[in-house]
Amino acid sequence: MAAPAIFALLLLSISAAVLGPRRGHVRVPPVPSPVTASVGSETQPTLSPDGKQVAYVWRPPAGTWQIYLKALTGEPRRLTNAAEEERSPAWSPKGDQIAFLRRAADRSGGELLLVHPSGGRETRLAMFTRLTQLRWSPDGRWLLALDGPPGGRYLVAISTRDGAKHALTKPTDFGFCGFQLTSDQRSLIYCKAALGPVSIRSQPLNHALQPIGEPRTLISQLSVREMILMPDSKEILYTDGIPEESIGLWRRRLLADANPELILKTSDRYGMPALSQDGKRLVFTVSRSYRHETWKLDLTSTPVKAQPLVTSTHSDLNPDYAPDGQEIAFHSTRSGASDIWITSRDGQRSRRLTHTNAPTTATPRWSPDGRWIAFESNIEGQTEVYRAPRAGGASQRLTTNPALDAIPSWSRDGRYIYFCSNRSGRFEIWRMLANGQQPTQMTFDGGFAAVEAWDGRALFFTQTRDRGPLFRLPLPNGKAEMLIPEVHGLFFALSRKGIYYQHRGRLHFWDAATRASREVYRPDKSMSYGMALSPDEKEVLLAVDEAQDTDLYSIEGF
Repeated sequence: MAAPAIFALLLLSISAAVLGPRRGHVRVPPVPSPVTASVGSETQPTLSPDGKQVAYVWRPPAGTWQIYLKALTGEPRRLTNAAEEERSPAWSPKGDQIAFLRRAADRSGGELLLVHPSGGRETRLAMFTRLTQLRWSPDGRWLLALDGPPGGRYLVAISTRDGAKHALTKPTDFGFCGFQLTSDQRSLIYCKAALGPVSIRSQPLNHALQPIGEPRTLISQLSVREMILMPDSKEILYTDGIPEESIGLWRRRLLADANPELILKTSDRYGMPALSQDGKRLVFTVSRSYRHETWKLDLTSTPVKAQPLVTSTHSDLNPDYAPDGQEIAFHSTRSGASDIWITSRDGQRSRRLTHTNAPTTATPRWSPDGRWIAFESNIEGQTEVYRAPRAGGASQRLTTNPALDAIPSWSRDGRYIYFCSNRSGRFEIWRMLANGQQPTQMTFDGGFAAVEAWDGRALFFTQTRDRGPLFRLPLPNGKAEMLIPEVHGLFFALSRKGIYYQHRGRLHFWDAATRASREVYRPDKSMSYGMALSPDEKEVLLAVDEAQDTDLYSIEGF
């Protein structure tokens, strides 16, 4: 674990000019103090009202997530005794209860529970389809959470008296990166997660916490990973940055023309900020080696053999084989920015293809003739689809609609590019000519990642972003048929005999002849975004997480 002195040196290297003045003086950046140091990962902190204790989840090596409590300078103790995975602790405003979520044994959903900080009897409030973040209302009568099916998540208020739920927002495809009630409980401040910058919105509420009218936008085009509201309800605290690289902690007034103020930024990855009730103490996670690698699986061996193929000290993911199988395009942050790279099949000779320096430039896909690589990028703020020549040179923007456009994929004849877009009001699969002209909507009940069949007579696509069913749509105008009930991680690889896909952290193969699935490979690391099958179908590329230990740190006087 990095010593506080190292943090101090890193932080003091940030100039006062970068940090900027606040309230008439130059602020000296605070020095974080370690709160936890257990081997494994500690995350999702929540502070007691007096700011002297923290509840969090800890996963030891080869263990599962469980909830622990500790004084900031004391020893940890486990809060509960169940064997199932537990997440999202949230300390009540009065300090007499901790809400948390426990996953069902079959991982189909979970239950919302309340327990006293000293442990003991638990009270079940409600059931959930997916474990999510929890927020208390200031008066302690409600809990806010994310609920709903994949691709249609919305915020709900849950009564702490009887567990009754009601919706606070409309469904959204990508979920939320922050939500919290104002101190008077008359507004919900939230931001929807998106491919690129987000907007901070305010939804008016009545005394029964029911939505009144439509939400209004407070701030537009803000780079936010996670957001919380300051106690005065006039300011937010948030994290930002390239998803696979370092992330900074910022604060900003809820005014359209306000300037953000940097609190902390080093080479470490920050996340999950939690405030004390008086706003004077902040606890957050620090991950010091968070990256992704691309691994190669040899499908000709029994059992399947896996080895790192595309690796660096940064993140390398989203791989795709060239049509001749001799090169691999991938998304990497090894230059310090997010861009598309190309490497040889053995991963030994890599070159940078794009120079967008955008927060995210990803999902490279080769054209069938090998001349072009299509990709997505938010270089201009909003995520759009581009293409670049394989030999290098200027990229061409292909989509111009005000909506988000992403995840390109070529038709087998190279005439078209499929992509996902929310220009119809929700994310669907669209198709355009390879030069960006004549966009046409292809699905009408949700769609994200699409791959055309080898014979060009059907389209295979996932319906939701993170987990959900996979469908086959006959072309040009057939009816979609569900093939696989649940695919995780969005992407899949189409072979001539079936489909490789991720499900619950394992690689599976769906056989088109038998319409049955079998497990192919069980990695000892978490699978990340990206999957590709070699043209000879002898290898599969997978992206895996190389996250190291995550600890909790605290700061005061920020």
